[in-house]
Amino acid sequence: MTQSLLDDFKKFLLGYRASWNSLNATSMSFHSSKDLKVRWAGPEALTSDWGYKEAAEGWKQAFQMYEGRNPKWHFEDVLVEINNQQEGVAVFWVSFEVDGKMTEVKLLFVESFRKEKDEWKKIREYVENSFSVFSSILNR
Repeated sequence: MTQSLLDDFKKFLLGYRASWNSLNATSMSFHSSKDLKVRWAGPEALTSDWGYKEAAEGWKQAFQMYEGRNPKWHFEDVLVEINNQQEGVAVFWVSFEVDGKMTEVKLLFVESFRKEKDEWKKIREYVENSFSVFSSILNR
């Protein structure tokens, strides 16, 4: 059961990430549970917490900000697994390009999903965003 659930989750992640790169905020919100809990950690130990409505608005604002600039998010998986609660968990780096050039932005995401009415829905997200693409490349 776990392997077939993992295979299903990995297939879902491909579509989820395609939605991310589609600039379609409605599509991204579709992948989130109404019970979504999000925490973003920033510089100097500052954190922001929000739920489904704030996340949906955040996608709209982000996509509008980059409209016409050919943004593209790149994903580098650290871990994709099914946990003991039968949730899909993905730990991954995200780097970002805009106007055909890589930015210095690099984010570490931990996202958890569960099946709701046979659809994977994001229930938790934690993001660390104080990394640079260039410094992490040098440290490999």
